Parts: sequence; C-alpha cells; structure tokens
Amino acid sequence: MSDQLDPLDLRVLSICIQQPRVGVREYARQLGLARGTVQSRLNKLERLGVITGWGPVVSPAGLGFTAMAYVRLQLAQGVLDEVTENLRRIPEVIEVDSIAGESDLLCRVVSTGPENLEEVVQRILNVKGVIRSRTETVLRRRISQRIQPLVEGLVRDL
Repeated sequence: MSDQLDPLDLRVLSICIQQPRVGVREYARQLGLARGTVQSRLNKLERLGVITGWGPVVSPAGLGFTAMAYVRLQLAQGVLDEVTENLRRIPEVIEVDSIAGESDLLCRVVSTGPENLEEVVQRILNVKGVIRSRTETVLRRRISQRIQPLVEGLVRDL
C-alpha cells in the first residue's frame, strides 16, 4: 500500500468503487463522517492519482462495436512516439501500451465485426513505422477491469 494512504482513504475509495453515482453527501452518511472530511479525502485521492476520473464507463458494444481484439505491433527503430500519435487518430484503437518482448506495442481495438476488424487492422498496418502485426480476437471477456479486490486486499493487510 502507498505510504500516503491510510485506512480512512481506503474506506472512502471502497465506497466510491462500490457506489460510484451516489455522491459525497451519501458517502459521508454511510461512512458516518462529515461531508467535508469525505470531500477532502476524495481530493487527496485525486491529487495522488489514485482516482483518475469520474465520468461514465461506456461500453463499446453499446455503441455498436461488438467485437474486440488485441493487436501486437512490431515497429521500426525510433518511431514509437510518431506511431503512437498516428494510432491515436484511428478511433477504433481504444488503448495502446508499450510492452517488452517480441512486440513493441499492444493495442486494444474494437470493431463492428470481422470485416470491420480487417479494415481497422489494415489502417494500423498503413501507419508509417509499423513493420508487422499479430491480431488476437477476443471471444468473450471473462473478467472486466476491477480494482475493488486490490482495495480489499490492502484493507486486510492493515
């Protein structure tokens, strides 16, 4: 656990994860704390980069992008930043991570189906500096991104 977080920070964070739309006043009521105390802790969690946003979580599938794939890219030397900026211009590329290993980048890509996925991959391959790609289609997401188990583990370790 970060030395900057205490048990109260973790309690506030936990309730925010469990009930993201409730609001500060209700968090304070449920935690038995003053509203100002909860707001102060939320501000601290934002300042430390623990909480990075408050917007809605939007499903690409809900927007019609029902297929997902991971595309591993091998790049020419010295083009990482340029390739990344060009990938940013392809809307279906929703995440890009630099990775160690045989590939240089791992892209999470969405599409409306197999034909559209092929078109997206072709646009990625047309980015100057991309040498080779390997596409792995997601059949079904088994575990969505989750943070609550990490927070619960930190609380148990206290």
